[in-house]
Amino acid sequence: MKKDLDRIMREHRVHAIFAEGKSSKNAMMYYLLNGANMHGIYVKERGKRPFVVHSTIEREVAQKTGYRLINWNTFDIRKLTERYNDKIKTNAAFVRKIIEHCHITGTVAFYSMPNMGVGYYNCKRLAQTCPSINIYYEKGKDIVMAARETKDCQEVQRIKKAGRAVMQSFNAVINHVRGLRVKKHVVMKDRKHSLRLGDIRSMLNIELLTRGYVNSEGMIIAQGRDAGVPHNAGNDRETVKLGQTIVFDIFPQELGGGYFFDFTRTVCFGFAPKRVKEYYAIVKDAQDLVFEQCTAGRLNRRIEESLCRFFEKHGHTTFLSDPSTQTGYCHSLGHGLGLNVHESPTFGLFKTNKNRIAPGQVFTIEPGLYYPDQGFGIRLEDVACINRQGKVENLTTCARNLVVGM
Repeated sequence: MKKDLDRIMREHRVHAIFAEGKSSKNAMMYYLLNGANMHGIYVKERGKRPFVVHSTIEREVAQKTGYRLINWNTFDIRKLTERYNDKIKTNAAFVRKIIEHCHITGTVAFYSMPNMGVGYYNCKRLAQTCPSINIYYEKGKDIVMAARETKDCQEVQRIKKAGRAVMQSFNAVINHVRGLRVKKHVVMKDRKHSLRLGDIRSMLNIELLTRGYVNSEGMIIAQGRDAGVPHNAGNDRETVKLGQTIVFDIFPQELGGGYFFDFTRTVCFGFAPKRVKEYYAIVKDAQDLVFEQCTAGRLNRRIEESLCRFFEKHGHTTFLSDPSTQTGYCHSLGHGLGLNVHESPTFGLFKTNKNRIAPGQVFTIEPGLYYPDQGFGIRLEDVACINRQGKVENLTTCARNLVVGM
């Protein structure tokens, strides 16, 4: 949580944070600038109220951050540019002036989004010309992500609201398809035209947009063989057929940047083949098992291992026994959720993963089984929140029904 930032900085022996970027393009800046839609520079000394360095044209937007404000014209950028005639040297001089103005000394964590080469030379030049600071070396999870890993009540409510919009949109589209005609095991859009996956995608986009959400990171609607490849987005030209698994993975974001939800259901219109029914039941049981194990203090890696053993007991390959497998259970069980659709905490089997379940975390639980050569894939994804008591709460209230009657 943002209120933990000073504590985390102290634990990392960092004296200040310097971050630059545009909030609509950078989840970290959205977080640090309190959602103000602007390009700015965030400067925070540990234990003190942050500064925001802003342009003249965004001075009133900058006020929405609630921080101390500095107009960057204070530093006469034109004079610096004309003096150095070198973008990197100019930027280093500009940053040095801000640091000196804010009386920052000691170890500073820097965040921005230039390309790798520019970032390297910016930091190198700054280290040469600003001896009062040390540039923090972050070998693991960065300081701001450590704060973002846990959510306060307001953040959780925004994620819940996004979830309601997703589930309402999904149910509206499923109910619409349920009412359509079927001709020779193909769902018909009207008397002459078959329904295609692209039609469903368009309907979902409209439903979400009317509720204030947009698919900024895409959407998966994959049928049959394509459903058996976890991140295959699906073929929009493909007709919707009865008895085929369709994986709906919907992960929209608040309009204008903001919080995500992430939701997956696998359905078969009309009927489901016997093997699909059997494997679907196993995936449901696997998801229930993970929810039972997500209590505060548990190592995420141990929960992942337990899920793998469960699948392997039922005859399905996992990364635990075959790290190269592309069938069976072939991804991690979930990921953190917030201003990015994928963020900390992480799961997986890496021994270096020290993440533990903790109060305030919001993450997905999404086991699946994938057999593209057999023409199907199955995934169920719910969003979990760990409450103040360390217990898991499911933020996804949509039923897990495989078959949609036609």
